[in-house]
Amino acid sequence: MLATTRDRIGAASGAAFVALIFAGNALDVSGTSQAAHATGAQVLKDAAHQATSATSTVGFVMEFAGFAAFIVFVGYLAVTLRRRAASSILGGTAIVAAITMLAIKLGSAAPAGALLLDYKHMPADVAQALNDMNGIAFVLSWMPFAILVGAAAAALRSAGLVGKPTAYIGIFLGIAGLLLAVVGLNDPVNGNPMAFLLGQLWLLVVSVRLAVKPGTDSATPSTSYAAPAEGRVAVSA
Repeated sequence: MLATTRDRIGAASGAAFVALIFAGNALDVSGTSQAAHATGAQVLKDAAHQATSATSTVGFVMEFAGFAAFIVFVGYLAVTLRRRAASSILGGTAIVAAITMLAIKLGSAAPAGALLLDYKHMPADVAQALNDMNGIAFVLSWMPFAILVGAAAAALRSAGLVGKPTAYIGIFLGIAGLLLAVVGLNDPVNGNPMAFLLGQLWLLVVSVRLAVKPGTDSATPSTSYAAPAEGRVAVSA
């Protein structure tokens, strides 16, 4: 019972991650310009608003809480795939991709934090450069996230934790996300985040599915071995 409860919490942390970062980001950027490539003056104006807005602060905290939940989910995914004896290559790829995405997203907080800290005496061109760094990091994160979705979909299917339609959708979104990430990095301003957003939705659905039915009762390797009959001696040629 305790193991099942832990698995449910671990699985649900994936849904919490998606919900918190979407809601938190909406609050964080509330009242700011949503231009694809804002000018330095607009960036400074938005930074002044975010630095003094309680709503933006709450959103910022929610986003970081979301990434904390993501760390829990990655740990759950690693243990679950290992326990179910899923493909080590697929499972390992999913975990490495998740850690890489997390590193990119947390690292992107540095230029955003510097902007909020020094916006009062920062030149407009520097502010724009810091904002662009944050935007490019967002597009860059699409690549490891796409690999995470595709590899996790295949690994979870191998482990018997999701059905074929769910796995195929995840693999498709992984491939599409990877292609759109490459295109987006070549032109970040016009990058298409659709596969990334749909991948987040896929992760939410799978997380809820695993929380409802963790599958801990059948956590055995997929390969079975027949026991020799009692009293029978095997003779090798």
